[in-house]
Amino acid sequence: MNSSDDERVRDHLANERTCLAWMRTGVSTMGLGVVIAKLRYLLGSAYPQSSGVIHAANIGLFFALIGILTIAMSAFLFVQTRNEIRVHSYSSRKYLILILASLMITLGLMILWYLMQPTA
Repeated sequence: MNSSDDERVRDHLANERTCLAWMRTGVSTMGLGVVIAKLRYLLGSAYPQSSGVIHAANIGLFFALIGILTIAMSAFLFVQTRNEIRVHSYSSRKYLILILASLMITLGLMILWYLMQPTA
């Protein structure tokens, strides 16, 4: 650790906590994807029949992929923010948050649409 890091220990620790929170979010998103993909077993005879892309297994797969991307993004942003803290040039990244929120809202709407399909 160099002298500029010593002055910014609190900032670096906050960056680590943020990275870990994003990783927890990614793991939770992947777990939700697995649950959604296994809806057939959870709903039993009430399992909606659907064709095409909007199917529980596909929606679950999308959630898992977004979880993986969230974890990758957290590692990338951790390193980038660490470097910005060191050179005193940090700026927030609202677009990544907005993109992730948009993806999650879209998948949530897909789940609602899927669950509203008639059962067999």
